[in-house]
Amino acid sequence: MRSKKPGALMLGFLAGFLNGLLGAGGGIVLVRAAEGVLPREYHDGRDIFANALSVMLPISAVSAIAYVLRGSVHGLEFSRFILPAVIGGAGGGLLLAVIDTRLLRLIFSALVVWSGFTMIF
Repeated sequence: MRSKKPGALMLGFLAGFLNGLLGAGGGIVLVRAAEGVLPREYHDGRDIFANALSVMLPISAVSAIAYVLRGSVHGLEFSRFILPAVIGGAGGGLLLAVIDTRLLRLIFSALVVWSGFTMIF
C-alpha cells in the first residue's frame, strides 16, 4: 500500500501557500484533500470539515502575523469582526454536529461558487 504522506505534505503546503498569498483558500484545499488523506472511518462530512478547520487555525494565525509584520494591517479596523466571528464560529461548530452531511456539502459548494463569482465580478 502506498503512503499518502507525500501527497498530504504537498496539499498542506498548497493550503498554507494559498492562505498566505490570498488570505483565504487554504480551507478549500484542505476540505477536498481530507477525503483522500483521512482514514475511511473519518469520511463523515462533519469530520472532514472539522479536521480542515483545526488545521486552518494555525495557518491563519501565521498568515495574520506575516500580514501584520509586513504592515498590511492598518489600525484596528478589523477588530469589529472578531467578536461576531467568534460567536458565529461557535454557533457553526455546534450546528455541525446535527446538520446533514449532504446539506453541509451543498452549503460549502454554494459558498465556493459565490466567492468565485464575487471575485470575478
